[in-house]
Amino acid sequence: EAALTKQQNAAKASEAQLQQQKQMSEAKLKEVSAAEASAKTKVAELEASLAKQQQAASSKDELAKRTQELEAALAKQQTAVKDLTTAEASAKKQVAELEAAVA
Repeated sequence: EAALTKQQNAAKASEAQLQQQKQMSEAKLKEVSAAEASAKTKVAELEASLAKQQQAASSKDELAKRTQELEAALAKQQTAVKDLTTAEASAKKQVAELEAAVA
């Protein structure tokens, strides 16, 4: 009976040790789960930041392209103004010549 009691006490001690290990494992699992959730949140934040940066880069590229288009249009307009100024000067010269010929 003493041997049986000893075995029972050993079994209880072993059970208590297993219970303690289980509680430590559960606590560790909670820690790991919290760390995983935190890591997932950080990944989501980084993905959102990357998407914003890509969008900004895309907008910057579009802006640079639009600026080039506007600069090209401005150059064409400036050329047209020069051509019109030259044509106007030529027309004024012809008018003056005709007026001189008529007079």
